[in-house]
Amino acid sequence: MEFNREVAVLKFIKEVHVESKEDLLQVSKMESLGTLVAGMAHEINNPINLIVFNMPLFKKIWVDFLPVFKEIAKKEPNRKYGGLKYDFLDNHLIQLISDVNMAASRVANIVTDLKKFARQSYIVDKKSVQINNAVTNAIRMAHSSISNFQIEVKQNLCPSLPSIEGDPGHIEQAVLNILLNAIQAIDHENKHGVINISTGVQDKDGRIYIKISDNGKGVSPSIYDKIFDPFVTDKQLKGGTGLGLSVTHSFVHAHGGEITFQSEQGEGTLFTICFPTTIEKKAAKILIVDDDSQIRDMLRDALTNQSSYFVDEAHNGLEACIKLGTYRPALLILDICMPEMDGLGVCRAIKKDPALTDLKVIITTGNQDHPKLKEVFKLGFTNIHYKPFNIQKFLKSVDCLVNL
Repeated sequence: MEFNREVAVLKFIKEVHVESKEDLLQVSKMESLGTLVAGMAHEINNPINLIVFNMPLFKKIWVDFLPVFKEIAKKEPNRKYGGLKYDFLDNHLIQLISDVNMAASRVANIVTDLKKFARQSYIVDKKSVQINNAVTNAIRMAHSSISNFQIEVKQNLCPSLPSIEGDPGHIEQAVLNILLNAIQAIDHENKHGVINISTGVQDKDGRIYIKISDNGKGVSPSIYDKIFDPFVTDKQLKGGTGLGLSVTHSFVHAHGGEITFQSEQGEGTLFTICFPTTIEKKAAKILIVDDDSQIRDMLRDALTNQSSYFVDEAHNGLEACIKLGTYRPALLILDICMPEMDGLGVCRAIKKDPALTDLKVIITTGNQDHPKLKEVFKLGFTNIHYKPFNIQKFLKSVDCLVNL
């Protein structure tokens, strides 16, 4: 048994080492890409700004020159200008100038996104941030797009959120990017756009969350597993650069947070951002004692997935007593019928140990008429759950006891 533990520890260390190497490699790649992107953005920025600045001037000159040009065309009706006749230029040149200006503006927007991408991992100025203020500011910045498409924005912001330490501009930008992504995902011609935004605190770990959902077309399966990668998008026709969600992902992770999404084709997408706070809860430790491996697995999965507890296990009462001698769990979940030492024996051992007299215990059994239940009850262990469990009621009972 000791050999198996050593093998498991070595395997764990190897896995952590491999993950660390992969993380370092990824960080190195992203830093190199950020440096390259920053250089590209700088070199592209000046000529693009020149085009964006001069195109409106060129358009104004053309409008002012048009009457003169018209008189010339009357005298020389077959004359061509750049291979094009006057009639074509009169009908299309304004649109051609507008198209050039639009394309240049698009490149300028891409450069802006590139700059954000290049500096995305850095939080220069940390300060106390109220998440609701960041959300409200992001909605205000997206107001013109929301109004243009007549999108209904429903807000459900928790009024008493703890603050977090971070960069308010980065958090506002992260929320704004998701809002703009949601606006682009909605079919505005055939569907009334609705975006739901809510904030709150997760019960299981104390982290603040921001949830943003839309009733758009959903994420394309072709990019589902790489949606946060740079330059990945299915919205090229709507002006998407593929950098917004990548920047958002890095902004969130730079704050020690997490961003996830759920999406269904034709039904919409839900993004969830979580941020740690100074009052984040530590996972409580629970010891499950049961000789049935299926029961242990079921309880462990429910307690770790739905409530994020730290779970340890024992196969019988004797093993449980050994573990109780080395640490104190927040809660003991104890089966009655087990080999070597049963649940009643553990209850007696707990009562004899002054250090364990106030240990919180849930008794489990598949036999409501088991004679040992009366003895357990007399010892003061009155919180009894019968198998098969109603898992939701059981978890609620666990939460109540742990949080007492």
